[in-house]
Amino acid sequence: MSDAERRKLVYKLDEFSRRLDAHVRDLTERGQITDAHRKIKEEMARRQDEMRRKIAAAQAEGTSWDLIKSEAERDFNSLFDALLDLNERLDADQMKG
Repeated sequence: MSDAERRKLVYKLDEFSRRLDAHVRDLTERGQITDAHRKIKEEMARRQDEMRRKIAAAQAEGTSWDLIKSEAERDFNSLFDALLDLNERLDADQMKG
């Protein structure tokens, strides 16, 4: 993995983190987030941290970019699915109340 590739991937991960934090902050300010939603967000943050550790380890070990790219795509898709789940739960909660 080249340094440029690593920086690009870390940037995308950081951008996702910023957007997620802003989204959760907005929902919290509107009173639309529950403890269950916070737990989903915490799990997403844990998974993001794990992705950062994998990227750093791959850079240090010289792991193939193709392998890291494949794993990163899978991990990003999983994070995106968790975000969709969070939003679906919020929508369901709003329809109930």
